[in-house]
Amino acid sequence: MTRYIAKRFLLMFPTLVAVAVLIFVLVRVVPGDIVELRLVSGGMFVTKEVVEKERIRLGLNKPIWQQFVDWMVGMVRLDLGTSMWTGAPVSQEIAIRLQLSLQLAFMATLIAVVLAVPLGALAAIRRGTWIDYAVQVFSVAGLAVPSFWLGILLILFLLTYFQWLPPLTFTSLWKDPRANLLQLIWPALAVGYRYSAVATRMTRSALLEVLREDYIRTAWSKGLAERVIVRRHALRNALLPVVAVIGLEFAFLIGGLVVTEQVFNLNGIGKLFVEAISRRDYTLIQGLMLLVAFAYVAVNLVIDLLYAWLDPRITYG
Repeated sequence: MTRYIAKRFLLMFPTLVAVAVLIFVLVRVVPGDIVELRLVSGGMFVTKEVVEKERIRLGLNKPIWQQFVDWMVGMVRLDLGTSMWTGAPVSQEIAIRLQLSLQLAFMATLIAVVLAVPLGALAAIRRGTWIDYAVQVFSVAGLAVPSFWLGILLILFLLTYFQWLPPLTFTSLWKDPRANLLQLIWPALAVGYRYSAVATRMTRSALLEVLREDYIRTAWSKGLAERVIVRRHALRNALLPVVAVIGLEFAFLIGGLVVTEQVFNLNGIGKLFVEAISRRDYTLIQGLMLLVAFAYVAVNLVIDLLYAWLDPRITYG
């Protein structure tokens, strides 16, 4: 297992390098110039000399290959560079908003798991009954309702009956846990509900398939209790595809939920993505995309390790 983990960890680096090359090329193919956006779009008259000096200051006058080499050298030193728009370090720009996005992703995932696994298992066990149909309605509604629209309904409900509006500033969990949870629990519910709908459907389908296996019929014939059969034998194997879905959805949430963040006035990674792209802030876009790529690679590794824990038959050499 240790050898497998070390091998997977080393494979992260060529994957991230390939992503870095792709990102570097794509952000420069997109039309637009950050220098023109900063100096010319404001309506001010600037000479070509001023524009050229700004390009030299930002390093955009260098050949593309040299810009890429400079960026990769900085990456080796764990330096993501500085934002071309604000002049602040990219790592600092990301760190300010990463705490919010990470906490929201964890809370939404927790809500999704708490809802999806019991409901999906109950629907599979009581297949064809009113319980199964009720869970299917619950999950289909979650798939059909966008999280941002559900967030708007939540805000309208809270404003109408409790006179509550999303705060203008984010409060850290370590500074004031109560204010922090009151601010993030509603977007987490809006996102977690849709998240749970996908996982609920997957749990039901996977558990129904496992319940048809021979070893489950053998357990029934031995007279084992339903609770033991479902929890110890069926559910554990059925969770393998569910874990994959939950893990990938969590990595997606790290990248931010742009519209949901706008609805609840959250300055997270998703909002930062939009600002960086609209401003053609190359270094910030590159840092954000690498963060998302790293999140997906890391989550995939964790999912593979959870597979071995859930199913002892799976071994990694």
